[in-house]
Amino acid sequence: MIALYWLWRIGMFLVGIAPPRVSVAAADAMGTSAYYLMPLRRRVAKENFAHVLDKPPDDPIVRRVARQSLRNFARYLRDVMLYPRLSIEELEQRVTLSGGENIAQALTSGKGAIIVSAHFGNMDLTSAVLAKQYKPLTLVAETLRPRQLMDLLTRVRNAREVYLYPYDRAPRKIIEALKRNEMTGFLLDFGVTHHLDITTVSVNFFGTPTKFPAGPAQLALLTGAPIVVGYTRVASDGHIHAHATAPIIVTRSGDRHKDMQTTMQEIATRMEQFIRQHPDQWYIFRPMWRREIQNS
Repeated sequence: MIALYWLWRIGMFLVGIAPPRVSVAAADAMGTSAYYLMPLRRRVAKENFAHVLDKPPDDPIVRRVARQSLRNFARYLRDVMLYPRLSIEELEQRVTLSGGENIAQALTSGKGAIIVSAHFGNMDLTSAVLAKQYKPLTLVAETLRPRQLMDLLTRVRNAREVYLYPYDRAPRKIIEALKRNEMTGFLLDFGVTHHLDITTVSVNFFGTPTKFPAGPAQLALLTGAPIVVGYTRVASDGHIHAHATAPIIVTRSGDRHKDMQTTMQEIATRMEQFIRQHPDQWYIFRPMWRREIQNS
C-alpha cells in the first residue's frame, strides 16, 4: 500500500511541472484506460448510469457516459494533485459560485450550515473557496490507505481551513464546528456500503429505492442547522461552476424517523436534478442500488 503513497507523490510532481494541456491529456488517457482495464468498475458504472439514463446497461449512450465519467474522474484526481500548488487567489479565479446567497442565508441562523453534495464535479477545489469566502468547513471522510496518503491529503486541506476527520472522530468535531457557526459537509452517494454502523434511511432515487446516510438530517434535528444542497460542474476548459440551492429548514413533527426520511428524500430529489443534467460528472463506481451486477 505504501507504493500508492509514492505514486501519488510522483503524480503531484509530474502534474506540477507538466504543461496543463499535457497533464489533462494524460488524465484523459488514464481515465479511458481505466474504463477498459477495470471490468468490475466498468460494469458497476454502467449499471448505475443505466438507472440515471433509464436505458439498458449496454446502451451506447450509457457506455459513453460511463467512459466519460472515468475520464472526468481522472481529471479530478489531476486537480487534487495540483491543489497544493495553487494559491487561494488562483482557486477563486478557477471557481464561480452561483447561489452563494443561500449559504449566507443559512449562516444567518447562527447555527452553522450543513453542505450536502455527491461525488460530483470537483468539490475539493470548491471547498477551499467556500472556506475562504464564508466559514471553515469540517468534512467527514472515509479513511484512505496507506495512512501516509490520508495524512498528506488531510494536511493539504487543513491549510485551506477545510478540516477532514474519519468517521470515528467526526461527530464531535462536526458539532463543535456548527456551534461556532461554521460549515460541515457530506457526500452522500455511498451506495451499497460496508459502513454498517451508519444510520441510513430509504429514499427513492432515480425511481429505485436505495439507502442514504441519515447524518445530515440527524444533525439538522439535533442542532437546528439548515441544510444546503449544492454541486459543482467542471467545464471543458477546467473552470468550475458551483451551485448552492435554497436552505432546507428541518422541523420536528414528533416522528423522528419520518422527519429524517422526509429530509433525506428532499436531498435525494435535489441531487437527482443535477446528476440527471450532467451524468458524466458523477463519480459513482460502487453499486448505488442493491442489485446484482450482471456481466457485460
